[in-house]
Amino acid sequence: MDIIKNIKVSEVVNNITTSVLDGTINPLEAIVSLKKLEEIVKQAKLRINESVITEAAKYGKTFVYADAEITNKASAGRYDYSNIIEIVSKELALKALKDKHKAALKVDVIDLDTGELIQAPIYKGGKEIISIKLNKEL
Repeated sequence: MDIIKNIKVSEVVNNITTSVLDGTINPLEAIVSLKKLEEIVKQAKLRINESVITEAAKYGKTFVYADAEITNKASAGRYDYSNIIEIVSKELALKALKDKHKAALKVDVIDLDTGELIQAPIYKGGKEIISIKLNKEL
């Protein structure tokens, strides 16, 4: 880990960006390498998480360690409404309503109860991205 201690994030980002933009590195080579690095970090963090939490608890709620401020905290909780029939039924009704209006994107749909034309929702397309799947053997 000594090699990482002295790394300046902004310098590495600038070096990668410059190398791609000036043609020194193929953009696809760069993104695949970054994807591998992302996967390394993700898996390593998962494997050491419990040890990290245990060690951090020794230092108090918030503390500075190396180049970082570390805070011990609980992640956000969630409410589970699956046991409340009224909410479940309204969520199902909302899904059905949305699906009915989505269908109006493809063809004119008439509401059988009112005889009115169902308004189509506004479709907002996503930006173009690429998907990278690393070989399982890596």
